[in-house]
Amino acid sequence: MSENKSQDNAATLRQLFGDNRAEWPATSFRDVFVTPTYLTKLEARRPCILVGGRGTGKTTALQSLKYDSYLERLKSEGQSFSDQEYLGFLIRINKNRVRSFHGRDETLDWGKYFSHYFNLLACAEINNLALWLQEQTNLSIPSSAISSIATDLGIINFLGSSLQELSAAIKDQISKLQLKVNNPSSQIDIYLSMAESPIRTFVDALEENGLTDGRTLFCCIDEYENLLDYQQAIINTYVKHATPPLSYKIGVRKNGLRNRRTLDGQDLLKTPDDYLEIEISEEGFDYFAKNVASARLKVARALGVPVPEKLSDFLQDLSLSEEATLLGAERIAKAALQELENTAAHQYFSKKPAHLTYFLKYWQASENTPLLKLAEDWMTNEKEWDIRIGNYGYASLFWLSRGNKGARIRKYYCGERIFLALASGNIRYFLELIDCSVTYELSDGKPFPTELRISPKSQTLAAREVGERRLNQLEGLADHGVQLKRLVLAIGKVFFELAREPLGKTPEVTSFILSGKVEQISKISELLSEGVGHLAFEVEPATKLTSKAEIRDDEYRLHRIFSAFFEISHRKKRRMTFNSQDLVSVLGDHPGKAISSMLEDKPQIQDEELPEQLALFSAFYGDTDPGAPQK
Repeated sequence: MSENKSQDNAATLRQLFGDNRAEWPATSFRDVFVTPTYLTKLEARRPCILVGGRGTGKTTALQSLKYDSYLERLKSEGQSFSDQEYLGFLIRINKNRVRSFHGRDETLDWGKYFSHYFNLLACAEINNLALWLQEQTNLSIPSSAISSIATDLGIINFLGSSLQELSAAIKDQISKLQLKVNNPSSQIDIYLSMAESPIRTFVDALEENGLTDGRTLFCCIDEYENLLDYQQAIINTYVKHATPPLSYKIGVRKNGLRNRRTLDGQDLLKTPDDYLEIEISEEGFDYFAKNVASARLKVARALGVPVPEKLSDFLQDLSLSEEATLLGAERIAKAALQELENTAAHQYFSKKPAHLTYFLKYWQASENTPLLKLAEDWMTNEKEWDIRIGNYGYASLFWLSRGNKGARIRKYYCGERIFLALASGNIRYFLELIDCSVTYELSDGKPFPTELRISPKSQTLAAREVGERRLNQLEGLADHGVQLKRLVLAIGKVFFELAREPLGKTPEVTSFILSGKVEQISKISELLSEGVGHLAFEVEPATKLTSKAEIRDDEYRLHRIFSAFFEISHRKKRRMTFNSQDLVSVLGDHPGKAISSMLEDKPQIQDEELPEQLALFSAFYGDTDPGAPQK
């Protein structure tokens, strides 16, 4: 394959898996869009709130409801505009702008100014929809209706008669409003519209003049969490009192709907009375994600890129025995056989493959029992040991790397199933893992193969890098990003140590609950809640209490995208209890001391044995530089 062709193929894959945006042009959106399993629920007439973290596909799902994107989807199925059942328009909440509607200046009624601003944004989008509908239907809105809409929007003395002129007037009004908000004492004249009134006027005009033809209009609002609490109350009121043909579809991150009150302060926005809540993580993510990746592979093949048809063939997997062998099982098995030399057990185990024999040494480390005694027990209780390997075989892989200072990879993370688990309901993470894997596989100027299959090594390095990116991005994403990063680093280090020290520990400890004083638990819980919203942590109700000291029901774990970075299990297995005081201390000047307390002061792996990605933060772990987490 020529060098130019190889570069073209690599660029195609980077575009398909790397440019994962809902803001694609409509035709590109049509080619790569895969119907989410929950789309039928979202398309229902009633208001809906779509809940999910960054990258879970909220924006893409809402974009798919937009009038032009929906039509492109229909065309790909051989249908046309006449088959379009609804018409959506999309408003993305810009955090910088909406938070300008807040301040000490009491001369402005911020609620009324924000309502007016939202009305203008919505009507600007409805105006674009109206122009599009005029092209599709050859119908139009009379100038008298357009004048009424302008008046409702506070555009006084509007002299235009067309939607194009109304569009220009709305843009001018938005500019004036922004100037007024930033300069409250200025003499700029602003006439404020009534809450939702102009939106209703515009929607009614479309319906009365036949442009909607009985279709429902969806006002789609993305990034709802960016609204201030009083602003959420205003839009909550819009949602609660929505009537056909207008309905609302809201996208919000986990814990982002902070205020369920409406304008009267008493009436609450409730589910299922007022809206349907759709939790993306509970809507068949694995099936959806595999279809998304497979669709991109299909497009790549259509463009001449030699990739397998099946995602499972594209992402090479490893069996437990294959991974154990790659991680050094033969070296450990050889040491076990040397220790058993001149015994009947030596002959028995010399006939077993290394990926089984090494398990003797792991169990010896776990039980602190003489190796020969364990070997003899295995010889007489084979079924019991088969079950033991089934229960603890995966956990033993983490122990294999202990003491292996020179190894670049000490645990593999590869295969379709593992990548789905690491993404944990986040489609952006899933595609980023694949994109980064492709980059590693084609690095160092390697020629494009006759059929590209991603090796376990490339997938593992990619999983580690994506986890590190997410860790470093926390500082800029969250209001308490630096503190969240410190928590993630500390908790990840604790689980890293536990994974490699089997003695006296249950394997695969990956989650935790809180104990301690109420005020400290409250402080850490608030931070963890923010972390859940920003995909630093995952949370679910605790399954059971393990001591009377536990007073917090929520069970937390690091988001699984960090598993490869910390070289810990991605599986949900066992949990431990963290004293909230230790987690508070992690945020102070001596995080290393707090980590030691969380590990009950047991010896930790020496700095020279730390994986390279954790060694970058050795100053933080060693208390020598409190600023180290900001690396």
